[in-house]
Amino acid sequence: MAKHELAQHNSVPLKRSKLSLQEPPTIEPPVFNPRYSNPAFSNPFNTAFRDRLVFKDDQSDACLFNTPYPAASLPNFLESTDYLQKLREELLTEAYFHKSNDLYEFYQSEDLRLSKKPHIAAFKNAIYSQKFFSLMSSLTGIDLDPSIIDLNGNQYHEGCYLLCHDDDIKNEKEGRRIAFILYLVDDDWSAADGGALDLFRCDETGYPIEVTQSLVPARNTLAFFELSSVSYHQVAEVLTRDKSRISISGWFHGPLQTKLISKTMPFTPLESSAQDISLESLLNPDYLSESAMANIGNVFLEQSSIELQQFLRPEIYEQLVQELEAMGSVEGAATEKALWDVVMGPQHVRRYSQVSQRNQDQIPTTLSRLQRLFKSKVFEAYLFKVTNLTFLSANTELRMFKKGDYTLLHDHALERNGLDVVFSFPHLGEGKEEWEESWNAGSTHYVADKANLLTLYPRHNTLTMVLRDEGTLRFVRYLNARVGESRRRELSAMYTVNEDDEDEEEDEEGEEEANGDEN
Repeated sequence: MAKHELAQHNSVPLKRSKLSLQEPPTIEPPVFNPRYSNPAFSNPFNTAFRDRLVFKDDQSDACLFNTPYPAASLPNFLESTDYLQKLREELLTEAYFHKSNDLYEFYQSEDLRLSKKPHIAAFKNAIYSQKFFSLMSSLTGIDLDPSIIDLNGNQYHEGCYLLCHDDDIKNEKEGRRIAFILYLVDDDWSAADGGALDLFRCDETGYPIEVTQSLVPARNTLAFFELSSVSYHQVAEVLTRDKSRISISGWFHGPLQTKLISKTMPFTPLESSAQDISLESLLNPDYLSESAMANIGNVFLEQSSIELQQFLRPEIYEQLVQELEAMGSVEGAATEKALWDVVMGPQHVRRYSQVSQRNQDQIPTTLSRLQRLFKSKVFEAYLFKVTNLTFLSANTELRMFKKGDYTLLHDHALERNGLDVVFSFPHLGEGKEEWEESWNAGSTHYVADKANLLTLYPRHNTLTMVLRDEGTLRFVRYLNARVGESRRRELSAMYTVNEDDEDEEEDEEGEEEANGDEN
């Protein structure tokens, strides 16, 4: 598709530090809670970590969870609360940059190793100290490299999140071994404020399927866990307006004990259908005239995408919406929410609901007709007229995104190139007439080379067509708490394009250029 220049949001500073030209005063490294280096604590902790057992220390309230994988929480990690407060104050004056893409929305500082602020520098020295590496090695039994560490400050405000991922970055010899977080949140942070560290259980194939452990941030608590191919976790959306989830996080590196694991995500084969259905009975007549189809084709040829509002006849769209709202009023009928009966995963790739094959007979009449249209030869002929593309196969799905749902850019979910055709019929909360862009949620983004090419929002009775060529990817942005009860409902289809069409277009363009040169 054509590339459009749009503003990038990954390098906007939240705050800038005011660096002094003078050398900062030297601050002694902070003292770690001596309980955690005491053999009476570290020996049984190490045994529990190695054997995947539950561990609880009554003296310190430290916990080790054994499911879904070993994860530790060490309260009162730094001895001095006065130092902790000054560390937080300095951290808030660092330069923060807005990090925003398919996977996350938060603010991150520059590498804290570069900071000249005295308390941050002292903390960095403490983390890099042999004492700290010895502590972590004695607790986990993992061989760590003291010369490699990552260290950043993070701020999660209302609506910020980090979706399911494993942090398992490595090469053939070494990689990240332990992830850690020191929380500097307000003393009264609670589960209602959001921002929990959620840990995912994996199925037998190694894909994350559900959160089985949530660690609520607590001031002066160090949380850490071992990284592996199944260490899937997320930072849940922050829900409070009055506080920020402030922390320092990083990773310890070390030699690998196992070989790299390659995983692939299974794909459902695309299908074609020969069912025919009348265009005139469903589509807005404004889109059926020869001149209208020619205009659509011209726009599509220039932009590789188009949005057709009021796509269905108004009375047909109203009937579709009313049938969905009426579901459940007939005895034995499925409710509208129950219609989308399968949660699609795995969660490090996507999460949304889909109408399964067994629920096909529960689809309301008008929506079923529209689904048949998308699979029909007559609709394929219509798409050819407006795109000049021929298709080899098609795959359709009825899907719904509600609060907490998303799709991610991931090498386990690479889609085939082709024409994306999506018909949108969202359900909006009370008093809402359209999906609000200010929610910064639920929009579809087409990207290439980290540049945002196109953003599409769910709109009533709207069909979008986008030609996705090599190197162009798409994702649906996480639906945050701002969407409330609004739901993104759609009939989504992907048509694989006959590559000979694209080759012929390139040949024709080349001939036109050659003829132009001759003239």
